[in-house]
Amino acid sequence: MSSDLFVSYLRPGHSAQGASGDALAIQREAVVRHLGRRGRLVAEIVETGSGVERPGLNEALALCRRDGATLLMAELGSSDEDPAFLRDLGSILRCLGLRFAAADRPEASELTLGIMAAVAEAEQKLGVSRTPETMARRREFYARFTAERRARPVAPAAPADGAGARPLSESRGRGGALPSSRERAQDVAPILSEIRAAGALTLEQVANALNALGIPSARGKRWYPMQVTRIEKRLAAVR
Repeated sequence: MSSDLFVSYLRPGHSAQGASGDALAIQREAVVRHLGRRGRLVAEIVETGSGVERPGLNEALALCRRDGATLLMAELGSSDEDPAFLRDLGSILRCLGLRFAAADRPEASELTLGIMAAVAEAEQKLGVSRTPETMARRREFYARFTAERRARPVAPAAPADGAGARPLSESRGRGGALPSSRERAQDVAPILSEIRAAGALTLEQVANALNALGIPSARGKRWYPMQVTRIEKRLAAVR
């Protein structure tokens, strides 16, 4: 896949500033600034659908596959604005083996979208505060995670649809874990699933990811590989 070819995907009404009529102009300017000398735009796709119907996105992805291009969004926005969209997009991109970039979030990639969505959804349950320090640490982690995974290509992943987390709600209390431990396992399950789907293979990599994201362990401390093992066993026991 060429790293200097891009297909821009614009969404009317999703600009962080300006009226809806100005949104496309603002996004186009952001795309031009992002490209600079680093790449060439092979196509621009403007979304015409809404909600779950996104014909424009399907067209943009088809063009990316045809030309080996990177999908480029001008404004990804805050990761908690539409986590379902981020998760779905990340899953599709990984499944197709395509790359992603966002002009306003240079740390975001096809490998981090699902993680960003899962963290945003779990923040309130886990009592995570969005301090400037935490957000800076996350941005640094996302950029490093992407660089490391891209340097070690992996086979396209199956969509991370959260299937590993759904059965948790059906638990009947099997296993010897305390209720609080089972609740913590449920809370972090989507994040673990996305970290694994994005290419983290070892327990140490998963633990380091959770620490970098600011996700507290059951005791509010750092994660270690052994704790990840316990959580994953706990999740497997209730499926």
